[in-house]
Amino acid sequence: MTRPAACVRAATLDDIPALLELWAELRDIGGRMERLIPGPDAASLRERLAVIADDPAARALVAEVDGQVAGMMLLTAAPFAPLFDQRSVHAHYLHVKDGFRRRGVGKALLAAAVTFADEVGAEHVITSVLPQMRETQRFYARLGFGPVVVRRSATVSVLRRRLAPTGAGSVTDNLLARRRSLRRVRAAVARVGD
Repeated sequence: MTRPAACVRAATLDDIPALLELWAELRDIGGRMERLIPGPDAASLRERLAVIADDPAARALVAEVDGQVAGMMLLTAAPFAPLFDQRSVHAHYLHVKDGFRRRGVGKALLAAAVTFADEVGAEHVITSVLPQMRETQRFYARLGFGPVVVRRSATVSVLRRRLAPTGAGSVTDNLLARRRSLRRVRAAVARVGD
């Protein structure tokens, strides 16, 4: 029995319920990184889709299988990195719905990214993957994606505290370090007791 192929098309306002479901699933998979992924909100998603539809350097795409939205991706055409003239396509939030994985949906979305790259004259497709998403890391590696940089993130409050002059932030930092150390000791004792 042959599985139906994924059909990729531009996301429309009718896709908002399916996109919200995909966003929620992506946030759940992201775990502790979920705060970096915007929360699902129909009104803001409607606005974003309108902005993207008017931007020739962006595409919001969905993939359908048997008439059901099975995946999503946002594409933007931009320089490879600041201070580089080389144009690239950045593939954001590529996500395939649970139950539709390993059916060619992700590859179909990336094929659309290649087509978009040809349209805008880009030589590279770039994506970002959360470190804990090992299956996704392997998927991209099998398709020829290699690591370019490691992106790190810090909240402004954490960075402000860490950059505080010695003395002001050191009391808090020492307290946090002691708490982490105590947690590790308690966890080790609990493992030994099991």
